[in-house]
Amino acid sequence: MSTEYPPVTLRLEPHAIPALRKAIDDVLGQLTPHLTLMGQDRYIPGPWLGDPDSAALVEFYNRQVMDAPDGPYHALLAYRDHLEAARDHLAHIEADYRRVDGDNADLWGQLR
Repeated sequence: MSTEYPPVTLRLEPHAIPALRKAIDDVLGQLTPHLTLMGQDRYIPGPWLGDPDSAALVEFYNRQVMDAPDGPYHALLAYRDHLEAARDHLAHIEADYRRVDGDNADLWGQLR
């Protein structure tokens, strides 16, 4: 069962955009290597004790944690994707702001 939340509006002064983008990049820099390792070594290969209990745990972990679309691994991948989208959107907003600010400065120059 997936939970959906209403969109949230973040209000931010234009001069704060680069700092927020850097903070998101810092989080991505910490998260990405862990996700890479999880993607490479994500499954427990087999029961470490060779007994039914460790076999059941291996099966549960691989199915619920790594394979389940709503499991922790896929949640972390979605989190990374949302962070990347937010960072990219902030870059787009910043570029638009700089363009409009430059256009306004040019207009002020023409009025003087």
